[in-house]
Amino acid sequence: MTAYRISDPEIEEAIERHFNVHDSYFYLDAPTYIVTPIDAQDPQGSVKIHFEALVGEVRPHGYLPFLTMDVDKYRIELKRVRQTGPQSHRRNIYLFIATIATVFLDGYLRSNNPVLTQIMMPDTPVYMNALMFTVAIIAIFGLHELGHKAVTILRGVDASMPYFIPAPPGMGGTFGAVITQKEPPTNRDALFDLGLSGPLVGFIVTILVTIVGIRLSFVVPLEEVNGWMALFPEIRFQSIPFPLILEWLSTALRPVPEDMVLILHPVGFAAWVGSLVTFINLIPAWQLDGGHISRSLLGRSNHKIVSIAGIFILVFSGYFIMAVMVAFFMMRTDDRGDALLDDVSPLSTSRRLLVLVYLGMIITTIVSLSPF
Repeated sequence: MTAYRISDPEIEEAIERHFNVHDSYFYLDAPTYIVTPIDAQDPQGSVKIHFEALVGEVRPHGYLPFLTMDVDKYRIELKRVRQTGPQSHRRNIYLFIATIATVFLDGYLRSNNPVLTQIMMPDTPVYMNALMFTVAIIAIFGLHELGHKAVTILRGVDASMPYFIPAPPGMGGTFGAVITQKEPPTNRDALFDLGLSGPLVGFIVTILVTIVGIRLSFVVPLEEVNGWMALFPEIRFQSIPFPLILEWLSTALRPVPEDMVLILHPVGFAAWVGSLVTFINLIPAWQLDGGHISRSLLGRSNHKIVSIAGIFILVFSGYFIMAVMVAFFMMRTDDRGDALLDDVSPLSTSRRLLVLVYLGMIITTIVSLSPF
């Protein structure tokens, strides 16, 4: 028991339920407690479990606890949470509508070419292909972000709804979507779940979109393609590098004999975009999803080293502008940008095994745009 109360009685009683309290004092006006695990048989596991429960009990009182080491004991520091009023989703809705419009326009321009409308799909209206492209892109990006959102809801973390970002035609119609968290993740497990959930959902959706897109695509003789290029000089056929997941599924669903080529339907191109976005998000750098995963696995100091390696991966993969952006924001982000409430407890064994899933996703979605 503490000698005297330095915070709300309900909060201190919660701390005393979960830890042995040895001392309490103010540090920079923040109530601070020196504690030890309540379970001496499993101190490490006890700290993670009890601290996570403590966060849930303290948060409604307007505080968040931060756990650090203090020699051979632990220190819990309480910090005030800025209270926010009811959230308005008007901006999210406007951005979502704008993104649907720009994606549809991008899909319409991709679908409105004479090869598709006059030769391969003469009975299908242009708007129908554009609509299918729009549904595919929005599903990949939207469900990716909703995967993140689901984790924040399950863990009781205050986070925004997805903000979709429109983009000009020619770039898929969108730069993706983001959600913002208003408090740090509880521990490395929570950070790992947050980082993996979005790409995992997006990867699954990309596989489904790939299956549909490959089924809608066309295998045509190379000579016929050359004839189309002469007949329609305004149409440019471009070879794009397939990630392994598209390569495997296209081989299984739409094998291409020698002297023939695969012409992707707009939905097939949406699947390619989904693979590219998944690959970039999984790069272990800065605040990318892969950065969250590497941060939870390796810790703060090692994460910075791996982030530099991730920037080089982006450069050598042909994403130079993205590499510059990540490097710029990484240099402008202080240590508070990747803070955890509990950065003491290690990542759980089950999540360490899920790193294999992470590696499998990044290997099968690699889209290298480098000419080398």
